[in-house]
Amino acid sequence: MRDVTIRSRADGIIELAPRLAPLEPADRLMVIVTVLLATGGFFTCGAIPAEVGALVLLFAIAGEVVLGLKAAALALLRPVAQVLEVPRFVRRLPR
Repeated sequence: MRDVTIRSRADGIIELAPRLAPLEPADRLMVIVTVLLATGGFFTCGAIPAEVGALVLLFAIAGEVVLGLKAAALALLRPVAQVLEVPRFVRRLPR
């Protein structure tokens, strides 16, 4: 089970949601750099054309932009609520 955010809204609704981004920013950066290095290696070997490498770079940047836009949209559109973050492997006691 992943980390979960529990939001208790003023209208009585309780939302359970996973974290916004499944990886920490440093981990995402490491994955992006690894993919770009592998793509550069394949390009150097002649296995893929330059257009494919450019598309991989474009999609990596687009993914980061989408995560940022999603965070901004959720921050603006969601009603104010009490937020409890439950880390992995922590069990809440029944009330």
